[in-house]
Amino acid sequence: MTANSLAAQTVANAPPSLAPPSFNDGASLFLFNLFLMTAAMFLGGMLVFRQLSRIWAQRRFDHPLDPVSLYRLITVMAGIGLTLRCGAEAMYLWGWAPNDPTTVARVLMAKRWIDPFAVIAGMTWMTIVMLGEPGIECQLRKAPLPVDMWSRWPTLARALGIVILSFVAAASAVILR
Repeated sequence: MTANSLAAQTVANAPPSLAPPSFNDGASLFLFNLFLMTAAMFLGGMLVFRQLSRIWAQRRFDHPLDPVSLYRLITVMAGIGLTLRCGAEAMYLWGWAPNDPTTVARVLMAKRWIDPFAVIAGMTWMTIVMLGEPGIECQLRKAPLPVDMWSRWPTLARALGIVILSFVAAASAVILR
């Protein structure tokens, strides 16, 4: 079924190219998108896992409607949306193979199934923000609210590693094609 799909036929009939036709054979644009979509997928997944771990660890102490619980749920839903959307696009870009139109068609179909779930997660994130905003803002305005962001910079080291590895992988894939 996938081998005879319109997507597979379009890929088979298109001239061979480094990147999908929408990139107009722009290797640097393809590299930039491949890099960012891959990095965002991994970083989003890391954030979701981290927040779900925090929710699980604090399940006995945090009430579901506490501002911290809403904050964690907001970040989980935003992270799921980002991970799914960027993951679907990364899957498509990594799976681009004009010499294998059936695989490209399968990846495109998977992407079309994943995208609505990413949008649902994003819309859920927006809904929680709108519903929880008054209570969260009220809590955030209470003094004192010590926020020491500078001490948290070392926690971004792993994320920076993911960004660097994603760039190296994307650059290697584009250069070696």
